[in-house]
Amino acid sequence: MPYALRVAENENVFRRVNERVEELRGGDAVISFVCECADLDCRERIDLTAAEYEHVRAAPTRFVVRPGHERPSVERVVRRAGHYLVIEKQGEAGEAAAADDPRNS
Repeated sequence: MPYALRVAENENVFRRVNERVEELRGGDAVISFVCECADLDCRERIDLTAAEYEHVRAAPTRFVVRPGHERPSVERVVRRAGHYLVIEKQGEAGEAAAADDPRNS
């Protein structure tokens, strides 16, 4: 499997987890989301409000990751917010992310 697709699939796993977390927690409280990076062993958390997470999820090719967890070969940073980055998948990885968006299922 090409590297870009493997990265996208790994990040899609974490996005699905976060979608469920948001569904269960919701509201205005700060929610501890999992880093949506490509590293399946990553267990780091990112505290966001539901509104901040919704801003990330406004595009199916965007993910929230910890600084240093971005993969420049398949994604670009579209926002830096101190304790997290919003990254956007590019090329094949972007297509795979959009195709697997749980909000379009």
